[in-house]
Amino acid sequence: MRAYALFQAGGYHLRPAAILDLPATWWHRACFRAELRADLADKRDLLRDIGIGLPEAQVEASRFFWEPLLLKHR
Repeated sequence: MRAYALFQAGGYHLRPAAILDLPATWWHRACFRAELRADLADKRDLLRDIGIGLPEAQVEASRFFWEPLLLKHR
């Protein structure tokens, strides 16, 4: 209910370009996470070499496509 009240009060500004870009953003996230799952299965050493820990990679690979990317290399 609070979100609806903010929307009605003008608390959110919807940008048409952002709405149109959303499917592409979701597609890129889904592809990235699929590649990450493949790397977890085949190339764990490569992930470690570029500074990505195994637990962080597993958490990122298990996230849904609509959730933002949180994986950062050290």
